[in-house]
Parts: sequence; C-alpha cells; structure tokens
Amino acid sequence: MLLYDGFLNTIIMKNYVVGILSLFENNLKLFKVTAENKYEAVKKGMVEFCEDEKSKQFEINWQNSEDYPKDFEGLYNVYEEIPFDVIEV
Repeated sequence: MLLYDGFLNTIIMKNYVVGILSLFENNLKLFKVTAENKYEAVKKGMVEFCEDEKSKQFEINWQNSEDYPKDFEGLYNVYEEIPFDVIEV
C-alpha cells in the first residue's frame, strides 16, 4: 500500500530498522533504512547486509529479476536461511 501526502501526491517514506542475523558470525546486524513499506525496507537491508561491492551488485541484480518475490511474505521463503525481521520506527 502506498501512502500519499494528499497535497503533492508524493509517496510518504517511513523509517525502518531491519535486523539480519549473520549465522557465520553469530551476530545480529541492524540497518536503519528509509522506505515506502516493509517489503522495500527488507530489500534495502539485504543489500546493506552484503559486505563487498560485488555481492551488493549481485543482490541488486537478483532483486530486479523476475524470480525475486513480489510481496513481503515471499521474502521469508527466499531468505529462509537468513533470519531477519523489520520494524517501523
């Protein structure tokens, strides 16, 4: 669902914290992102979770592919081995 401000018909962005558990390091990484919704927040968090530019570019390319899930629930299936959660702050 997109929220508009009613005046300029612009999309209202919200602040989210995306938490991703790094199983290899046994470390919870938190990323503060601004996004339209939880789905977009998780996408941004997963890019930030990548440690090098090559991995980030691979993640971005995959997110832009037709195979990438189109809804929030689908992200849990795709990232089933990477525990994550997102909250609005």
